[in-house]
Amino acid sequence: MSGFLGFELLRPTAGETRYFVYTRWQSEEHYRAWVESPAFTRGHAQAAAAAGGPVATHSQLLSFEVVQTAQPR
Repeated sequence: MSGFLGFELLRPTAGETRYFVYTRWQSEEHYRAWVESPAFTRGHAQAAAAAGGPVATHSQLLSFEVVQTAQPR
């Protein structure tokens, strides 16, 4: 999808049972366009069918603003 920068599935190592999905988007507008797209609906339906039911029973959207970044020189 246009504006998609990356995806990570984070599995907890201790003290937590929830997995976290971390996606990066060029802008909130790009993210919203993806969520409202037929590709989003189709992809999530295919994942649920492959798993034999919902792949998750609950989700919560957390948004963050990048205040500092560091990259190797």
